[in-house]
Amino acid sequence: MLDMAKLKEPTPLVWLPHRNREYPNLLECWANKQMIAWLEPRPFYCDRGHWKVEINLPEECNIDGQDRFPRYYMSKTVAMAETEAFMKWRLWQIRFKEPKTKE
Repeated sequence: MLDMAKLKEPTPLVWLPHRNREYPNLLECWANKQMIAWLEPRPFYCDRGHWKVEINLPEECNIDGQDRFPRYYMSKTVAMAETEAFMKWRLWQIRFKEPKTKE
């Protein structure tokens, strides 16, 4: 169970390989020494996405069916970026900043 007191203040989110070498492609998202999400590859035949994200937040974060987890992605990079944006919003109400583009 997460210790939400350790997550009151914004902290960097870090993606680390799963500790069990049996799952070399599984990545875990950590915040202040607590795993808050993970990203795993899906079987090659899956057509809803190549990557699946699951989260580890308690009910007090107001996660419900509308948030739709697990989430599926075609791109590992997109999955990681969107998971970080979601976590920063749910934990600390930090809004995602769109990258500046050249016009």
